[in-house]
Amino acid sequence: MATSKKGYLAVGILVLMALVTLLIPVHPAVAQQKEPVKIGLFVPLTGPSAFGGVRNLRGTELAVEEINALGGVLGGRPIQLIVEDDESQPKGGMDAIHKLIDVNKVIAVMGTWASAVTMAVAPICFNNRVVEFSVSGADAISDLKDDDYIWRTQPNTFLQGEFHAKFALQKGWKRIAYMAVQTPYAKSFGDTYKKVAEAGGAMILEYLIYEADKPSYRSELTKVLATKPEHIMLMGYTPDSIAIFKELYKMGYKGGIQGPSYAINQKLVDGVGAEVAEGAYSLDPASDLQSPAFKNLMRLLGTQDVNSYAAQTYDHINLVTLSLAQGKVYTGTGIRDNLRKIANPPGIEVSGFMEGYKLIKEGKKINYQGASGACDFDEKGDILSRPFSFSQVKGGKLVVIGGIKG
Repeated sequence: MATSKKGYLAVGILVLMALVTLLIPVHPAVAQQKEPVKIGLFVPLTGPSAFGGVRNLRGTELAVEEINALGGVLGGRPIQLIVEDDESQPKGGMDAIHKLIDVNKVIAVMGTWASAVTMAVAPICFNNRVVEFSVSGADAISDLKDDDYIWRTQPNTFLQGEFHAKFALQKGWKRIAYMAVQTPYAKSFGDTYKKVAEAGGAMILEYLIYEADKPSYRSELTKVLATKPEHIMLMGYTPDSIAIFKELYKMGYKGGIQGPSYAINQKLVDGVGAEVAEGAYSLDPASDLQSPAFKNLMRLLGTQDVNSYAAQTYDHINLVTLSLAQGKVYTGTGIRDNLRKIANPPGIEVSGFMEGYKLIKEGKKINYQGASGACDFDEKGDILSRPFSFSQVKGGKLVVIGGIKG
């Protein structure tokens, strides 16, 4: 059928309108809404701390997937999680942080584990206005001149040392030896442990800081056992703790051993055998097992076996995204400036991103309550409190025997 002149004219107008539309530039704000928010997850996947790092990774990935499935942040921008292995070593951490900041252009880094790694990368983060969240305990972190860009959900070693010492006193141990692998927290933890233990009537018979990755610790243990301790406070990592447990057993030591869960864990029990590990105690900052956030993390992971470090990194992503929502600014400085506004009281208690985001859009003040506990920060960026849990090796398995809020 022939087309009329009016028909040709109408088609021509439509084509012209389409061409004009293509030539009009997209407004930057519209395009930017769909650009990803780049966040670095900085965990030890190799090295002495890998046992914890691998377990932290999946929980954070699933939390990001959940937030993205619900629409993302800042008007629909998805979170892009960029994972780097710090190798449990400062050098590995330095290589990784330069890549995350210089190449990937992240605005926040979460999950740094070993205190030595956190201390190494912190200056690079705050000099580039990148917020860093860590699960490290060294007290030197508190004293960094970081312009409020460095935060941590792990209690400092003063609080940890106090709880470990009180546990030993509750058990009635009076003759105690302190052994710690050389780390930034070895002395600060040891000094607090010694002060609290001796104030409670115990004696610290030996105070020994040893080197990591030695093939044998027999000379150090000979010195420790010469003091005839009934209990050893062992602040190591899993690899060196395995060597020490084996040598103590061969040397006939029958006393107690206590340490953090990143050293005395199921990997250690499996590595030394049930008989060698039997009776050892594992103490660590715990999670808030009854919190909605912790229950959601268990649901995501499909297990009840969720350690406090996985809970903390899960909280990191919620703290980052809620701070971005509060500030409506896509920068590390925006996160820094709004973190206490969404984390500290007063405010309506929330346990996840979408719950908090809805209230923020309504102009209401929120108070995030995490899987690891209340995420309230002091003026230095340190967490103010944390639950603690106690476990004991029984028949080749770590069994939770109690807990206390701190």
